[in-house]
Amino acid sequence: MTPRIRTALLSTALLSTGLLGTLSAQAQVSIFTIPALPPRSAAPAPTTPAPVTPTRPALNPALATPHSANLSGPGSLSGGEDTTWTFNLTNLGEAVIDLQHGACDVRFEVLNAAGQVVRANPTNTVCTMQLVLTNVAPGETMDVQSVRWNGRGSDGKALPAGEYTIRAYFNGAGVSIVAEDYPVTLEN
Repeated sequence: MTPRIRTALLSTALLSTGLLGTLSAQAQVSIFTIPALPPRSAAPAPTTPAPVTPTRPALNPALATPHSANLSGPGSLSGGEDTTWTFNLTNLGEAVIDLQHGACDVRFEVLNAAGQVVRANPTNTVCTMQLVLTNVAPGETMDVQSVRWNGRGSDGKALPAGEYTIRAYFNGAGVSIVAEDYPVTLEN
């Protein structure tokens, strides 16, 4: 294709899109003044996947009554063995904490030593429609619910031995209550 034919084709394309008049007023454009694209590389540069960061669904407003929440249970577990921790709520206020909530309102996730979520909060868990009544008098501590983990990741595979953190929260009855992080050692 000759330079004259290329220029004519480019001019025709620009006329049909209405750009030639705009471009003519700004600068003379030809096929020879259009910058070349950079050469393609043989393969894209390898990328490192971003670490999974802990995320929680949108939580209800925090419980207004002064309180503390924590997990109680063993500080270590053997891989593959179901182990249970209890979500405890302590009433530090002067009014009763009265929660009417569902059986699956306490959720949790497990983080590795690098802070990456290795066992995400399950989203497809089938919960019963059971109503749970939790009434905590001032100065009392009450078990709200239990969480269970067996040392496996979200994919169901056994995780390596090491230090992990369990994060648990209650999100029901129109309020949220976040427990203190709980360190756990996973042993093989």
